[in-house]
Amino acid sequence: MKKVNILGTEYSIEIDDTLEKTELDGLCKEYDKRISIRNAGSMLNDDDSIDIKKIRFDEVLRHEIIHAFFYESGLDDYSGNEQLVDWIAKQFPKLEKAFKEADCL
Repeated sequence: MKKVNILGTEYSIEIDDTLEKTELDGLCKEYDKRISIRNAGSMLNDDDSIDIKKIRFDEVLRHEIIHAFFYESGLDDYSGNEQLVDWIAKQFPKLEKAFKEADCL
């Protein structure tokens, strides 16, 4: 089981095969300090490549980590904004690249 530090609070990251029975790819359980995510192989469609599924897996994991950051920051209202959380999760690699290019990390 992986762990991630969210503003001083340790969250566990676990693969949860029971999520396959739901429409969820991931779930942040703020009170349990746990992030659950589907196995990468069960993401998207059966005919999608493992590379594409891994991209989705990483995106979902970033999404759930962002939920945890908002929660631990006391910004619960933002945590509930799925559009905002999803935008950050999808755009973060591009933001990181731009920050590195600008040498401001």
